Amino acid sequence: MKKIYIIIALVGLFVTASCSSEFLNVTPTTEIPEDEYFDDYEKLMKGLMAAYAPMQWADFVFGGYAPLQFVSDVMSDDVRVGGANETDIPYLHLMRSFSATPNYTPSTLWVTFYSGIYRANLVLKYVGTASGMSSSSRSRIRAEALTLRAWNYSWLWKLFGNVPYYTKNPSGPYIIEQYDADRVYSEILKDLDSALEGSALPKVVKSSEYGRFTRAAAQMLRANVVMYQKDETMYGTVLADLREIISSKLYSLRPDFSSIWTDAGEWCQESIFEVNYTDSPSERTWESPTKVGGSVFPTLIGINGYSGPEFDAGGYGFEPVEKSLYEAFDSDDTRRDATILCFSKWQQAHPEATYTPRYDDTGYFNRKYLGRSDGHSRYNGNAPELNFRNNYRVWRYSETLLAASELILRTGGPQAEADSYLNEVRARAFGMKVTDAAFASRKRTATLDNILLENRLEFALEGHRFWDLVRFGMAGQVLGERGYTDSKKWLPIPQSEIDQAQGTLKQNQY
Repeated sequence: MKKIYIIIALVGLFVTASCSSEFLNVTPTTEIPEDEYFDDYEKLMKGLMAAYAPMQWADFVFGGYAPLQFVSDVMSDDVRVGGANETDIPYLHLMRSFSATPNYTPSTLWVTFYSGIYRANLVLKYVGTASGMSSSSRSRIRAEALTLRAWNYSWLWKLFGNVPYYTKNPSGPYIIEQYDADRVYSEILKDLDSALEGSALPKVVKSSEYGRFTRAAAQMLRANVVMYQKDETMYGTVLADLREIISSKLYSLRPDFSSIWTDAGEWCQESIFEVNYTDSPSERTWESPTKVGGSVFPTLIGINGYSGPEFDAGGYGFEPVEKSLYEAFDSDDTRRDATILCFSKWQQAHPEATYTPRYDDTGYFNRKYLGRSDGHSRYNGNAPELNFRNNYRVWRYSETLLAASELILRTGGPQAEADSYLNEVRARAFGMKVTDAAFASRKRTATLDNILLENRLEFALEGHRFWDLVRFGMAGQVLGERGYTDSKKWLPIPQSEIDQAQGTLKQNQY
């Protein structure tokens, strides 16, 4: 049995934590004993909000940049790394060439996710005894904490595979058993099955609670991990989940794809779950990146030295987009120019626009998350570049439709149903309805190849592509020339964790 020492970052456990620009700005509390702090509903809710807070940290925390979209896509065939040179955020360059090392791996994500797990465990420890709440509130908080724990473990599992797993927080220096990836998957599934039992999670939440898990969000997470594991025994269950979301009529595709990425598109009818960022109120600074506030991702991928309309001028030039991705779209697919800014085309409309290329520049940029010129207009502090209000879109209704289409195929279900879900997404892409005569030539039969392609186009630059290539068994074929082999599915575990383990932690064979 392999066990390791790990250290959990408890930074800001009791500090202000919010998961929406309006939601529960709580008062900092730092010195109340744990068993007293979680003794009633109000305090338990503060603990729950603290458990949500690490979801905002991935873009920058503990001195490292690791936005989940970028960390995922840098291993795909859709983007390059960019920045100043190959030594600028070196682990991203090494991840792209599948030559990451224990010293150059996204270690801040390891700490971030274990911080979220530690906090979720605290809520679960006291949710049964805290006073002053109804049974439905108690059930909901428990289900949310279980989903949060599953979220954090799911990312550790996808990135690192064989990781330490615990559900009860130890104290002081401690040893935690390292589970193999299949066992981690089973534990994630147990948490999600428990969270989704009955009706503990609400189907809808009021706007002041945007950013808390709903039933549909937990169902999407369960579908995500089951499909990545390729667990055929669970396909029927998660397909039923997706059909439940579809039949609920609570979600629909936003007609204008490009507007999804604007302020107005946040928490629109298509949004199932987002991680909220806000430029006001914001306490987030470079010195205090765990405080509530905005995102640095738009700055990270922004256009270096940009002069012109619409976009922010302070970008770092990371994540140049491959020309091949732009060319994968049909010219009249509205998703192409909503997803990717082709600078030469932009200059045709705006001849005054210029920029200074950085390393590995392609002239193509991630338009979905580019910083807008007014993207932190309400921020009054000294770190505007860290405080864009672009929410991270985690699950959209279009993913529900395409995942359902795929699972219908994988379970031998009705071809007509699979076709209808695929073509509903495609029709929106061309500004049409499925019933429009003009759409007839754009219709596609649902096949696994067609769904893999549609996933690439619909979710381009949202962090889906690499994981899709792995689970479809296509990563070696598409990424082999860059160095991908099956042993590269999981990144090296951070060397700092290996050192703390004193020889008890088994490193991934990367």
